[in-house]
Parts: sequence; structure tokens; C-alpha cells
Amino acid sequence: MCMKPRHPNLSDFPGRYVAIDDATDRVVADAATLVDLWDLIKDRDLNVSIMRAPREDEPVLVGLG
Repeated sequence: MCMKPRHPNLSDFPGRYVAIDDATDRVVADAATLVDLWDLIKDRDLNVSIMRAPREDEPVLVGLG
């Protein structure tokens, strides 16, 4: 099974937790905290992946070090 890289657009959600639709890579929900996002996901019964969108001023780790 080959995994394709994901490229969701997170620029509108700096510093927030986001739920990304597994089929479309679109953000379908966002919240200030992971707990709040989890509640939204449960209430809407979403099939998503969770990420935190980085702020512009914070470093982003790429690779293994």
C-alpha cells in the first residue's frame, strides 16, 4: 500500500487544532484546544485526522533531526 503525502492548507488556522477530512484534506473543524476539537469531532461523527497548525513565528520540525 502506497501512502500519498498530505498537503492540507493550514494558513487560516495559526496556532489552532484542526480536524482534516481524510478523503479531501480539507479542514472541517478547528478549535483553540485539543479537548474542544475532540468534542466537535465526536458531536459531528467525523472521520478525520487531527493536527495543530503552526503559528508563523514558531519553528516547524522537518525530518528526523
